[in-house]
Amino acid sequence: AKNFSMNILKQSSSIWVQELVSNLDIFFDQIEATLSQSSSASYFSPMQQFLFTFLSKVLARADPSLDPKIAKSGATMLNKWLAVQLLPTISIGSFQPLEEIFLHSFSYPYALVSGDYNNLYNFIKQHGNALSSKV
Repeated sequence: AKNFSMNILKQSSSIWVQELVSNLDIFFDQIEATLSQSSSASYFSPMQQFLFTFLSKVLARADPSLDPKIAKSGATMLNKWLAVQLLPTISIGSFQPLEEIFLHSFSYPYALVSGDYNNLYNFIKQHGNALSSKV
């Protein structure tokens, strides 16, 4: 797994800067557009979209814009999947015994995120040129 990860990072090193700059331009354009319409802007959603697009292009060589569903909600799909994976292991700061009983005592069913996971999997399988040739 370590060699696989290092090979992917080495192969994509030639496009990091280009993708970073182009995706940061999109990110800042989104923030500026929001600020022009109102006096405040949230960085959360645009930042997630920036990171998802950047990492998809750099690590998997998969452009989210090729799949409209992934382009629109790929970052949210990934967040839901990660939340179900991490929720049993993190503290949310509530009353500890209740948190332990309701959040940490059982694993969450795969059915909660299976649709999103399958969408992301199929996207990477179809468009992930760097990964599909290595796996």
